Amino acid sequence: MADEKVGPSAPIVSVRPGRNRLTEEDNRGLFASKLKRHHGGGEGGDSGAGGGFGGFTPGQGHASIDDNVSVLGIPKAEMTESVRRAIGLLLDEINALRGELARAKGHEAYLEEQAEKDRMLHVMRRRAFMARLGLAQRRVEEEGAEFTFLYFSISNAAAVRVEHGHAAVENLMVQASTALREGAEPGDVLGSLENFDFGLISPGTGIQAGIEKAERMQQSMQGRVLAWQGVALSIMVSFGVVAISPDGMPDDVIYNAKEDLQVRAVSA
Repeated sequence: MADEKVGPSAPIVSVRPGRNRLTEEDNRGLFASKLKRHHGGGEGGDSGAGGGFGGFTPGQGHASIDDNVSVLGIPKAEMTESVRRAIGLLLDEINALRGELARAKGHEAYLEEQAEKDRMLHVMRRRAFMARLGLAQRRVEEEGAEFTFLYFSISNAAAVRVEHGHAAVENLMVQASTALREGAEPGDVLGSLENFDFGLISPGTGIQAGIEKAERMQQSMQGRVLAWQGVALSIMVSFGVVAISPDGMPDDVIYNAKEDLQVRAVSA
């Protein structure tokens, strides 16, 4: 099946190194310097009124430029009307650039999320999910965090495809992924794996709690019935649960979960 959502999870945002970006720290530093000068007896005029320092807010126009000359390092005697206008235009342009940057970053985050998401199942594609699994392993190693991995296999999917066709099994998988997403908790990461399998990374969850969660999700999936061309198709699910260990690779975590699934299938 197609190689994300995660339970309720936050948008994926990537900030790449080397960007020339304006930061709120720059702005705060500028105003802090002005405030220090103002209260320390330096140049800068009255304290002003309203929001911001000295009554000045970027983008407000030129009414408060006098109040900021010491911040910009311009002697008051040289603060002509044309200089005030130039500074006001510069500050307005900075605000406009900040707005454009915020919109661009939001659009980039949206595109990255779409690239990582399986459009049919609305869960992470396998490659993105494996990267998250590797990150969980690093957190276990470096922070001692606790993660449990839940592996789900739709065991009757192949038979449904043979008997009822590709469209039927696709609808069956959509029903399964919907049940998984509805049963996922905040912070969970849910993805599709090879064939007709799903994986779920559950942070802060021990083995016993992970088994109980897997059982609830299994019951939710198996309780759904798909009406297909006059036939009622149910979902049959097997699962395996393992603690995520820093040892080995993400594929090793999946291998161990498959072994647990086989043990449970034999003992059932």
